[in-house]
Amino acid sequence: MDFPERGGKSGQVSVEPEIVAELLSSWGLEGETVISGIDQGTNNQTFLVGRGTERLVLRVSQSLSPAEVQAEHAVLRRVRQAGLPFRVPEPMPALDGETVVKSPAGPASLSPWLPGTRPDLADEPALGRFGRAVGLLDGALARVPLQETVRDWRGDPLRVPGAPAVAALCAELRGSGIGAERTTVLETAARRVARDWPSLLAELPVQVIHGALAADSVLADPRTGEIIGILDFEFAGSGFRVQDFLAALFNSGAWERPDWLAHTSALARGYASARPLEIAEIDAIPTLLLARSVAGVLWRASRWRVARAQLDDVASRLRKLEALTVWLAADREMFQSMMADTNGH
Repeated sequence: MDFPERGGKSGQVSVEPEIVAELLSSWGLEGETVISGIDQGTNNQTFLVGRGTERLVLRVSQSLSPAEVQAEHAVLRRVRQAGLPFRVPEPMPALDGETVVKSPAGPASLSPWLPGTRPDLADEPALGRFGRAVGLLDGALARVPLQETVRDWRGDPLRVPGAPAVAALCAELRGSGIGAERTTVLETAARRVARDWPSLLAELPVQVIHGALAADSVLADPRTGEIIGILDFEFAGSGFRVQDFLAALFNSGAWERPDWLAHTSALARGYASARPLEIAEIDAIPTLLLARSVAGVLWRASRWRVARAQLDDVASRLRKLEALTVWLAADREMFQSMMADTNGH
């Protein structure tokens, strides 16, 4: 269960202007003006393109194969048919009728630009709107056949490409100056995840999930705060149904705030208003939170080991894992009681 990187462009292959021009010609856009590049993290290079008064987004995927991008587009077609109150990307067919164009820099797609701003998830109403949008999206994704995706988010979260076994990694981190106290937190959390993961595989409902929900994959109306768009479907795949709520909870940071109960309640109420969770899913959330945090440490460590991230980046994720374990130890029962009440159990 690898987690996508967000932020920074370390290690990307630059998409040269001539490649951009050649790609645009595949959609019959010779002579169109590339307005600017858009910072979209390490998985893509994205360009805003002008066509008269229309704005389009050219995305070159640098971590996906053409087949994976085609699977993403199949998911998007299903979601657009669901009548959701927000928009998702709509890849445009090129002159050959395909929505994916191969290039030396990676498979490319072109979509109309979606307006909106990144939502501020610092207050309860915004978290409630975010939670409801995630629930509505999951309702639509539940109708996507599993076989139409190529990614499976139920894999072992302790197996990340480029990262050694947890014990060996902890030894490397201690040798590089990370304190034993923090590496012990990682080892303890990893043991719990390894112990509990088989039971989750047997018990939890499965469907297609978005896989990377966060504030920077959501668009809000700047006047009303309503969610008007959801982006970043490149990691959609099979997963536990609860994982999109879990990602929204983890990435919003609602659990980290001093008034965490009010904030997590707002997010949970929003989600449950569209898609209530089962007791088994609520019971699994602490383990899934740990799994996500541990996998985040391993992912960043795998990049640090090949000089594509700083040791401080690994340390920051270890600090977040430590904060999560402290929160769960103190407030797990209160959190799960709130979740049960919110979901009608």
